[in-house]
Amino acid sequence: MTTHASHQEDGPKGTLVVLGGGPQAQWEHATQRLAAIGPVLLIDAEPPDWPRPHLTETRTADLLNPSQVMDAVADFALTQPVAGVLTFHPAHTRTAAQLRRELALPGPSMATIEAMTLRHRTAQLLTDAGVDNVGALHADSYDEVLEAAHQVGFPLVCKPASPRTRYAARQVSRVSELPDAFAAASAATWPGTGTVVEPLLDGIEATAYTVDSPTGPMVAAISHVTFDPQAEPAMLPVEVVVDADDVCASAVEDTASRALAALGHRSGTAQIQMRITSTGPRVISVAAHLTDPLLGMLIEQVTGIDLISQAGHHARGRTSFTEASRLGATAVRFLQASRPVSPLPPTAAAHPHVTPYATLQQYPDKYRVGPLWRTGHLLVSGTDYPQCTARLRSAAAEMGPARHSV
Repeated sequence: MTTHASHQEDGPKGTLVVLGGGPQAQWEHATQRLAAIGPVLLIDAEPPDWPRPHLTETRTADLLNPSQVMDAVADFALTQPVAGVLTFHPAHTRTAAQLRRELALPGPSMATIEAMTLRHRTAQLLTDAGVDNVGALHADSYDEVLEAAHQVGFPLVCKPASPRTRYAARQVSRVSELPDAFAAASAATWPGTGTVVEPLLDGIEATAYTVDSPTGPMVAAISHVTFDPQAEPAMLPVEVVVDADDVCASAVEDTASRALAALGHRSGTAQIQMRITSTGPRVISVAAHLTDPLLGMLIEQVTGIDLISQAGHHARGRTSFTEASRLGATAVRFLQASRPVSPLPPTAAAHPHVTPYATLQQYPDKYRVGPLWRTGHLLVSGTDYPQCTARLRSAAAEMGPARHSV
């Protein structure tokens, strides 16, 4: 992996503000990568203790209250310069954009952020540009949701138009399930933005991750997700696989490039979620940020491309190109259950290697994700996608089916 140093020092000096954090097992890699670039200020409702050795400082603020975050950053900026703002959570992108505007910092424009944050706005812009997408329909009331459902047909997905929480999308198979799905989506959307309804299409779920290159945005990697049946009707990931030589690459790259152009995204990391159907890729959502730091680690392992560092450099107004060195595949399986059980019996030693090819990471603090509790994850590597999924499921079976998703 080679990073071209001549492109790294053209942005402002100072501290990178990171909005929100997460569990150490999933976020430590990203925190270390960002701290290696320069000083980091973490702002969170309850900043955890584990990242403090990597940080310049922490501040407390309600991340869903932009004015609180603005006050915290403004107070910090009285004594130390701020170089950029970065977040991994869709709910914080508006706040990040407001900070950039107020402090004249580099990053996506507010117009681009709004185009990506509002699902129906994204769908309309993509349609206008001739980019195939799922065609999300906007609704402000249950009557409008019902009308949209009849237009879209079942099965469908009901989700917040602009989510404040993760995993708020709900699958709906029949009309009787629609009221609960609408209530869940309404509770998780930003006030005044409503909900959206879109078809649940057949096909492969894929997310393309792009980075800067000398010729513009380039697809660095593609991930594929499997959703946890225990969480239904919520759509909660249980397995994610990254294959360096993904067979879907040729179908995805053109769609990803045209989607970013339609939404005004010219540089910086981005991710494009899509469904690869029998008639080609259909875009579901686009984000001008990474939403899962753990995926950054998996992608780096098999491509040599450090998405986290690139995101950090770009947030500081710097350009950083990385040469790929593609090799094999890697995957994660989250250990999830309807109640917070340990992935191993209390008397068992917490050996990191479940099998010669699978590593277990148990979380010291179990936490809720959607309707389930997450207690740890398995990491595997292999030669390709099929081998990774086979190894994940073999390792999970060795741990006992009662203790995790199957």
